Amino acid sequence: MIRYIFFSILFILTSCLVMAQINGLEKNNLENYCQCEHVFINADSSSESNGNFIILKTGQQMAFNKSIIKGSCWDYVNEVYSRSGFSKSKETIFSSRKNGPFAPSNLVKPGDWIYHINHQFNNGEHSAIFICWKDFAKRIGITLSYAGMNRNTPGKFGEYQLNNIYSIFRPKNNFK
Repeated sequence: MIRYIFFSILFILTSCLVMAQINGLEKNNLENYCQCEHVFINADSSSESNGNFIILKTGQQMAFNKSIIKGSCWDYVNEVYSRSGFSKSKETIFSSRKNGPFAPSNLVKPGDWIYHINHQFNNGEHSAIFICWKDFAKRIGITLSYAGMNRNTPGKFGEYQLNNIYSIFRPKNNFK
């Protein structure tokens, strides 16, 4: 048990340092992202066969390795799901259109593939992997995503206004 606690703490600290390096965060902003780090350990990690946990681990590793998947934001998220073994084993949790209706915020879980309105970039459509809520009341979430437009940049973690999620997909736990 002590070994598990030690490695869990070590993993959290290492993950926070990795997140800071990936995002170039200043020291005073680090705690904002570390609040979400618990999802990498607590996302049903008691079962390594949990699809959302596998997605989170794969996405974190791709971000750490600065994997470049040129194409669109959809291509990046699809590659995370493919490398995790869930490219064809997803279930639709919520499906709508860009103009709504929008998913209830409590429906999304860490590791879910979400489509949302990107308010930071011309209110366009955006695909991302949901990590956690930074501020649930204000619907500010942390996601892993890629900017798209065939840029030669890796995916990264970032804050998004997520009050307009219009589709949610989740890996089926019996992946192939």
